[in-house]
Amino acid sequence: MFRVLELLGLCAPLVGAGLALYYRRRLGGAFPYAMAAAALALIGSGVAVVSDHVRWFGGDSEGIVEHMEIGSGLRNVFLIGAWVLLLVAIGRSRNSGVPQ
Repeated sequence: MFRVLELLGLCAPLVGAGLALYYRRRLGGAFPYAMAAAALALIGSGVAVVSDHVRWFGGDSEGIVEHMEIGSGLRNVFLIGAWVLLLVAIGRSRNSGVPQ
């Protein structure tokens, strides 16, 4: 059951990209930022999946922990970048003059 919930969470950026495509006219100038945020979040999800499986190639416990740290750090960098782009998209959509 946990794997199903994990896979649903990893697919969340795809839902975000779908929503951005659906509302692309209302988003106006914020659309490229929203799509870039969805792409970064999707890359972050991919890094999470890959790092979960690659960590076992570390050998001893120190190598496994090192792979986990690198994977978590990369995932967090991509997700923080996605949040920043979403904040920029919010700011752009508020200033675009499109009625909400």
